[in-house]
Amino acid sequence: MNISVINNNYTGFVQNSISNTSQITPDENLTKDSRVDAKETDRQTGTQNNSTASDIHGHELTRAEMQLLQELKQIDTKVRQHEMAHIAAGGRYITSGAHFTYKQGPDGKNYVVGGEVSIDTSPVPGDPQATIQKMRQVKNAALAPVSPSPQDIKVASQASQAASRAVSELMMLKAEKQAESNKSKAFGNLQQASDSYVKVNNLPEDDTSSFQIAV
Repeated sequence: MNISVINNNYTGFVQNSISNTSQITPDENLTKDSRVDAKETDRQTGTQNNSTASDIHGHELTRAEMQLLQELKQIDTKVRQHEMAHIAAGGRYITSGAHFTYKQGPDGKNYVVGGEVSIDTSPVPGDPQATIQKMRQVKNAALAPVSPSPQDIKVASQASQAASRAVSELMMLKAEKQAESNKSKAFGNLQQASDSYVKVNNLPEDDTSSFQIAV
């Protein structure tokens, strides 16, 4: 059984083709220096409002941390929806539930930043027609999410190739079956002619009436 993985990985907000699930990398606005600057600004201005900072378990989040937290929440939602789309479209060919990779946010909670689902991409032995139907569903499952990842597109391409091979195999089987049918018809007529010839030759030479009837 061939098993392919259709996955979705994020670095920041950007999808990529990394084979292993990646984690979010804070951008330049989320560096240590910027966090220090944000705190210093708060001290100077004396602002403690909820729009720039939030208190999480006694820890005051900076604007940068709040921005990261918002990104993590959005990515968590997108990845879960992405994998559920694969599962819904893949049906019985999905061989595993969604496996997620998590990153801890500044609030101490874990958020999904990557996920993958395994799907059976093996052809149906001895049945090219069934293989074609299966590969169509595999392709649909790989491309089901709104924004398929590079890995999703790769699996869809592999399914298309497998379907094309199955179509060629099916055409060959039909051609062989038709040739066999034509052969059977042709040799069947020859056999009838041969049987008639044998019957005629086996008639007694003096039985003219019987010979005439046979002819």
